[in-house]
Amino acid sequence: MINKYNFILLSISILMISGCEDAELAFPGNTQESSPGEPKGSIAWAILYDENNVGQLPENLQGTNTTLGSIDVVDTNPDDEIKLVTIQSQKINGNNRNLFTVMKDSLDTWKVVLLPTANIDYETIHSQNGSSTQSEIVMEITDDSPTEEKGTLTVSVLITNVNESPTWGNTSIGATADEGIPYQSSAITWGDVDLDDSHELSSDNLPGWLTLDVNKLTGTPSTADVNPNTSFTLKLQDLGGLEITKSFTIDVRANEAPSFNGSQNDTWEEEISDSWNITFTDPNNADYSTLTATASSLMGLTFQQNGMSGTVSGMFLHFYMNQDVTFQITLNDNRNGNPMTTTETFTIHVDENNPPSFNGPFNDTWEEEISDSWTITFTDPDPNNADYSTLEATLNSELGLTFQQNGMSGIVSGMLPHSYVGEDVTFQITLNDGRPGHPMETTETFTINVDPNDPPEFTNTDNIIQLIHHGCQYNYDVNWYDQEGDAVTFEGSESIGWLNVNNSSGVLSGTPAESDIGSSETVLLTITDDRPNVNLSADYSFAISVDENFPPVFETVPEDTATAPVGEVYSFQFGISDANNDDFVFTVPTRPSWLSYNSSTYRIYGTPSSADTTHNVTVQAADCGQETSFSFSIEITD
Repeated sequence: MINKYNFILLSISILMISGCEDAELAFPGNTQESSPGEPKGSIAWAILYDENNVGQLPENLQGTNTTLGSIDVVDTNPDDEIKLVTIQSQKINGNNRNLFTVMKDSLDTWKVVLLPTANIDYETIHSQNGSSTQSEIVMEITDDSPTEEKGTLTVSVLITNVNESPTWGNTSIGATADEGIPYQSSAITWGDVDLDDSHELSSDNLPGWLTLDVNKLTGTPSTADVNPNTSFTLKLQDLGGLEITKSFTIDVRANEAPSFNGSQNDTWEEEISDSWNITFTDPNNADYSTLTATASSLMGLTFQQNGMSGTVSGMFLHFYMNQDVTFQITLNDNRNGNPMTTTETFTIHVDENNPPSFNGPFNDTWEEEISDSWTITFTDPDPNNADYSTLEATLNSELGLTFQQNGMSGIVSGMLPHSYVGEDVTFQITLNDGRPGHPMETTETFTINVDPNDPPEFTNTDNIIQLIHHGCQYNYDVNWYDQEGDAVTFEGSESIGWLNVNNSSGVLSGTPAESDIGSSETVLLTITDDRPNVNLSADYSFAISVDENFPPVFETVPEDTATAPVGEVYSFQFGISDANNDDFVFTVPTRPSWLSYNSSTYRIYGTPSSADTTHNVTVQAADCGQETSFSFSIEITD
């Protein structure tokens, strides 16, 4: 149809050109015999069209410049040709949709073509445009007359639906099934882009035990159906006859017997309530909800199942001491058709109760008349600390001591008087584990050695000052120590008038006067500990003698008037001695600014810069109580 129509257009065009040889010469600017007329057109479809001349364009058409139809134009003036065809609008249900364009081919034929980028998916256009898929295209036709006459052409294109293949959604049906256990797959889902399409799920090779119910597989495999590779195919077909298939494999597992986890042996203590949690499993996992555990020969014990575990509880009397007690537990998975059972024997060893014991040491030393304490620890050898909560410790003593138990230890507290000095004082503690029916106890003797109080001691009296010069400051800090750590008080006699005694700090201080020269008096120092009832003291006495303090003596001095030339260094070193061999301080209290001194070498020195004056200089040497001065002048010379 397209070829035939294009041939006719081509023939008409040739005739028009051949019949109007003078037209090209006459236009532009020719004098036309006919008035310009409005061009009119119609479309010759290259696609199917209905009785209403609506083009039927199937969805998802692909390709570049796909032709919908050719435009046949008629102009009332034979001299005119078509200059331009444009699309003024293209709408679907009033919505602008840019799907088509017009172009001129190599034969100068105007065509309506599908844009290469156009999305003509039926379902998309249907949903976006109120269920409409028909595009109304309005084209404007312009001729080449001097007045460029224009006409319009409206065509309709209906985007038609094309059946598309469905697609699988969820196909995870469950890869395992167990004999005798109802099987049901997850829902199988699918999708289809086509609107209002219907589908049928079917299979030609389902195993006999399996049924397809709409979109689920159900069934209960028997022992005869056990197969690790049960394969089949599902087929999905839409209303238009398109179909897809998918292969599946289900592992139909045989029923296996349940089993126990862990050890079949445990140890309990006699006369102690205990429990044993026994766990079990099933290799199929399918029997977790149906598995039952039954215990027998429990010897007075109880058994409670809780899912995939069971707890054996109870207590064994002393009668079962050192025996192995057995019982059985039977597991049944209760599988329909082929149930599996397992029976296991379990053994409990009844352990003998053992007596508690002390950790030691069993000897301690306390000071007389001092509050003290002793922490004693103990233990119980039975496993799992079975008696820790019931063990009781009791003090057996007439010493007036106290005892406080705290779990697995106890504190003995008190004070032992002077009468126990030198003795080994003993007491006993009894441990009882409180085991019902057959308790065990242990008694242990503990010994305290009572240590006598020792007096405090002076620590620095060997070097105490016993000679002082009059006018000099006496200062000495007396120190002491108590080996037991007792508090110590200090007291010193103030028999010497010039001597002060600080009983808090132990410092002796004072300055003897000239009137005290030649005196020698005794000082008594006493230290006492605060041990109640048996406090002890220590004394120390010594004499302090006062002798005469002689001042330092200048043995080498300058002339009464010394000279110092301007710009030259002046220097003089004094010779000084002290009859008492006391330390003394050398200073120069009066001196010119240019004069310096060395207090260690007793030297003065400096360089004068002016000759217009004479300077007075006073030097001084002072010991702890006496001082000596010497004055002279320095005359500055040119």
